[in-house]
Amino acid sequence: MIVLRVRANDREYNEKFQYASNCIMTSKYNIITFLPVNLFEQFQEVANTYFLFLLILQLIPQISSLSWFTTIVPLALVLSITAVKDATDDYFRHKSDNQVNNRQSQVLIRGS
Repeated sequence: MIVLRVRANDREYNEKFQYASNCIMTSKYNIITFLPVNLFEQFQEVANTYFLFLLILQLIPQISSLSWFTTIVPLALVLSITAVKDATDDYFRHKSDNQVNNRQSQVLIRGS
């Protein structure tokens, strides 16, 4: 069991400990995680998984009557449009988080 103690109006004592940040973070992605996390979320949808399965089956020439091109174009189009929408939404979340985290606040120190 971890016991954390905070003393009111004792800045020197409280600065000895590394407490968690109180920054707001509502965004889902960053530059590094956008592509893998977004693709993972998109393939949780049954329709996207179904079209990916069809694409894999169409790569086998013995069982395919159509070209793989007829499946990959709609799938890539849907995935890219959704990715652009998600990236735009997340960009605005980052801006909103930054705005909230940089608001000025009043701090009570020794009664003033």
